[in-house]
Formats: sequence, structure tokens, C-alpha cells
Amino acid sequence: RTDDVQKAAKAAGLFYAGDPCSGDSCFIGGNVATNAGGNKAVKYGTTRHQVYGIQVVTPKGELTRLGGRLQKNTTGYSLEQLIMGSEGTLGIITEVTLKLMPLPQHVVDLLAVFPTVESAIAIVPKVIKAGVLPTCVEFMDNITVQSIGKFLNEKLPRMEDGNYVIIQVEAENEDDLDNKSVLLDELCVANGALEVLVADPQKIWRARKAFAEAVRHESFIMCKEDVVVPYDKIPDIMKTIEKLSTQYGLVTRTASHAGDGNIHLNILKCDMPEAEWDSKLSGLQAELYTAVYALGGKLSGEH
Repeated sequence: RTDDVQKAAKAAGLFYAGDPCSGDSCFIGGNVATNAGGNKAVKYGTTRHQVYGIQVVTPKGELTRLGGRLQKNTTGYSLEQLIMGSEGTLGIITEVTLKLMPLPQHVVDLLAVFPTVESAIAIVPKVIKAGVLPTCVEFMDNITVQSIGKFLNEKLPRMEDGNYVIIQVEAENEDDLDNKSVLLDELCVANGALEVLVADPQKIWRARKAFAEAVRHESFIMCKEDVVVPYDKIPDIMKTIEKLSTQYGLVTRTASHAGDGNIHLNILKCDMPEAEWDSKLSGLQAELYTAVYALGGKLSGEH
């Protein structure tokens, strides 16, 4: 599992940057085959940025190696980059050489709580442009926060009215970390945050990674969207999602790798009759996809 790779790297004082929310159930081979993203893609990129080389079984049954333990290589085409993300259609990956880095020693997770979806999501482009390269910037709307709190049977900070933006930053030393934290705190407060907390990393990431399970607990049947837009267009697409949810009378839950423009929109069937569900869902999807492409986005950022 991906979590096991991360733990093994950490035990050796190293760091594997791939961090999909499904890390406790997904595997490295699947991550590479799908070019999985995750929480830390803002700073470190997707899975293909964490891989030096792969071994592949070609459609002819031949075993070949692509890439390798090299920082540079301009000999021929980067075929390993083509294979990664091809989901097994161009070959079966049997071995992966992963990129490991020194384990970050100074890390903080900030939880900025906002009164509205609009104010929360509007901070994302400002954080990215603030001169502090965050490791991740995650968003959850209030109804999703409430759903997760209920599922985990935990009282989350301001879960009754708060929309969450989780910002993780790394630094070279404590002073640098403090300076970055203060800058982000002041930026969020100046833009409407109700409060900015130094979060317990285990608790806040347990909550964030429980999103899929919590929503499934509400409705086993749902549609999972994975749209992605340029990060500065996140406020625009979120307005569209809110408008369409109301327009079609559909229950939605939203979490987002907001720092790279990726939105996980889950549309819940609940007890809606099948014919009504099919009709409303297809209508919402058609308008959503049109809006995504109009903003320069794509239908899927990760899945």
C-alpha cells in the first residue's frame, strides 16, 4: 500500500511525496498506472513526478526498462512518462524506481475557518500567490465538514458553521516556519477567516481523508466528479457547482485539492426515485462540463 511505502521511507529518514487520500487502501502500482495525484501535488506534483524509472511488460510480452536512477536523460523519448497514467493500456508496470527525498523537519498544518464557501475558496489563489509555496491547500465546505464529524463521531472545530481551508507548509527552520505561518494567518484573517488554528495533523488529516467514507455513509449510490480547472478559476467553478446543486435540487458534498484546481464533487442519490435521479444528474453534468471547459479545465484531474 502507498501508506506502507511512506512509513518505510519515514523510518529511514526519507520522504515519499505521493499522498493520495486513499493511501491506506491504494497501491504504488495503481498510483503509477493512473498517475494519481493527492494532497501534496501543489508542491511536489503527481505520481509521475515521484518516479525515476519503471519496468514494463509490453503488449508483445517483452520485459523492458524505461527511465532509471538518473537526474538527467536526453537520450530518446521519455516513454516512461507516456506509460505512467495510461492505466495499463500501453503496458503492465511490474517494477517502479521511486524518488525519495530528505524528510521535512519543520512542518505545520494551519486550519483556516471561513463563514462562507465563497470567502473560503477565494483565499486559495491568494495563498498560492503569497510567496509561500504550500505543500497542500485543501478545501471542504461546511456541510461536508458536518458529514465527516458525524461519521467520525468527533467534534471538529467550528463544524456548525465553518468552511475549511487546510494549508500545510514546510520550512528549513523554526524561524522560517513561524514567519510563513504568521504571513498566512494574517492573509486569511484579512480576507474574512473566522479564525486560523494550528491544527493537530493527525486529527485534521484523518478528517480530510474520511471524506469518501463519510459521504458513502450518507448515500451508497452517488456520482463522483473529479473536475479540474486552473487554480485561479476555483472560485468561478465553485459558484457554478452551488448554483447547479440548487437548480437541480441535488444533494452534493464537496472537497477539493484546491491548490491545484482539482474538485471532488460527490452527487448523492439518497432516496430520490431512479428516473428523477437520472434526469437531474444528466442535466447537472451537462452544464457542469460545459462550465469546466469554458474555464479552461478538464473533466478529470486524478481519477
